[in-house]
Amino acid sequence: MNNLRVLMAGGGTAGHLFPCVAVAEELADLEPGCTIRYVGAHGRIDEQILRERNLPHDLISARPLPYRPSLEAVAGLAALVRAVRRTRAILRAFRPHIVFSTGGYVGASVGIAARLAGIPLVLHAPDTQPDRGNRLLARWACAITTIAPEAARVLGPRARVTGNPIRRELRQATREQGVRELGLDPGVPAIVVTGGSQGARRLNTAVIDALPVLLDEPGAQVVHLSGRLDFEALRAEVARRFGAGPPGYHLIAHLPNPGPALAAADLAITRAGAGSLAEICLHGVPMIVVPYPFAGGHQRRNADPLADAGAAVIVDDAEFSGERLVSLARDLLGDPARLEAMAAAARAAARPDAAREVAEVVIDAAREACGGGREAVQ
Repeated sequence: MNNLRVLMAGGGTAGHLFPCVAVAEELADLEPGCTIRYVGAHGRIDEQILRERNLPHDLISARPLPYRPSLEAVAGLAALVRAVRRTRAILRAFRPHIVFSTGGYVGASVGIAARLAGIPLVLHAPDTQPDRGNRLLARWACAITTIAPEAARVLGPRARVTGNPIRRELRQATREQGVRELGLDPGVPAIVVTGGSQGARRLNTAVIDALPVLLDEPGAQVVHLSGRLDFEALRAEVARRFGAGPPGYHLIAHLPNPGPALAAADLAITRAGAGSLAEICLHGVPMIVVPYPFAGGHQRRNADPLADAGAAVIVDDAEFSGERLVSLARDLLGDPARLEAMAAAARAAARPDAAREVAEVVIDAAREACGGGREAVQ
């Protein structure tokens, strides 16, 4: 269709925004002349990502809703009403043919506004356990894509399993690129640690405690993606304990494209955000997964299928320590046959064509909606 306009709602976390970016890349190929605009949240990581990448966007003052009744929950509901009102103004200005949402509190605001404006909505559920926003919006969506059959069963008969969309720059990364860009030794096993865009303190602390043994006994090199929140404190702690920094240790706050690091990795230590797990699987990396224990426990459900398939070892957050990390790394890096089996299981779980498949769903939904006369926002 000519001049397709798509509003992407994926703010609050990088895990909600990056699938939108990946789908937008495919839409640009499939529908030349397509116009994409994003909605993100003020003061969150997505605001920074959108500005750094110079992506057309609007920001709303959305905020998470607590899981239990409280004064904070009342304030969250009031913020939701304001965000819906702001989004309706965005819809009137942009006049999208269709809205694509990955859920979360930004997606909930935009999805409600789209429903009120009569604009068709496509949902993507980026977790095995769909969040409250996607469960609310599923009844109004004209199409739904998910990362897992469990999510599809929750969201109803319109849901189909596609996997999680991953950006091209990450999909196309190579081991050689990672070795070159990060200054790695290609003959030494590489451990990549990532707690997501903001980092994970439990992982960060365990890595620093385990570092002397990791670098010495398994003979590994460590790429530590700490997240921005802990980076300065970790850098000071490394300087205090190890002086100028031990050879083979690379402390990095954030990589806009973690693909090269993952492509060069022999072992990943990670939280269980669905986006991170999908990226690791794409590069066939065995993983130690430490699910975030809060936010409804959805990360554990993301990780369980990978553990069942043999791609991951899961460690509960409360049990993860430097000592436990050393033991696991020693066992895994010392067993090449097990590592290769885990890598094969990870590759088998990957869905490299997810972004293209989701983009096709968006286009089909837009064509069907426009055929029904809903060309623009009323």
